Amino acid sequence: MLNKIKIVGKILPIELKNKEEKDDLILYFSLLVPSPSNSSTILRCVAQGENAKKIEVEVKKDEILEVKGYLRNEKSGRQILVKVIEFTKIDKTFDTIDKNSSNQLRLLGKIITDFKIREDKEEAEVLSFRITVPREGNDLPIFFCRVQGTKLIKEIRNKLKKNDIILLEGFLQTKKIVEEEKSSEIGKKISRISSIICQKLILLDNDSVNVFYPLNQFTHIVGKVEKIDFTKPKEK
Repeated sequence: MLNKIKIVGKILPIELKNKEEKDDLILYFSLLVPSPSNSSTILRCVAQGENAKKIEVEVKKDEILEVKGYLRNEKSGRQILVKVIEFTKIDKTFDTIDKNSSNQLRLLGKIITDFKIREDKEEAEVLSFRITVPREGNDLPIFFCRVQGTKLIKEIRNKLKKNDIILLEGFLQTKKIVEEEKSSEIGKKISRISSIICQKLILLDNDSVNVFYPLNQFTHIVGKVEKIDFTKPKEK
């Protein structure tokens, strides 16, 4: 099924790892990427083989990179990785990156959970669900999705449900979570959690044999990205 992402951002330090069983170079790096919400997010990328060799030789820290690839979950943890298929160095500064097109993804998959509603730290409603997007070579094809905005949440709850097959458009976001460990000797535990922020959804069909949606009347659900206002004081 469809699984693709394009991101543009500033490259952070690169890590090299040799894969012993295939003697293949694996390279991990992170991009600081502007997002449509006015914030920036650090996205973890992984390149292998020829792409890894080229990035190691051609790319330096703080350069601007455009990466195209697909989403892949970490084997352990809750961070979504970007598997690099193509990359291009871009001659521009971080401040001139177009935040409306620097973090774009599209997925075609099936909703496999019921919708859950909760309130975030700002007491705004957030809807969440999981989608499965099978792809050859991707053993962990289930992704966590979030929807923000009262109007968009209402539309999705009214028009979509578990087992619906949808085309989804949005952007990838990763947040750093700092937790205090029980033992003072260990200190703080840092983890990263990724989610797909949904902007547009198209209902294509349902997995049930009893449901046949008309193919000439696709349901389109489109919402505006909620911008973060950095002029407001932070809560303590």
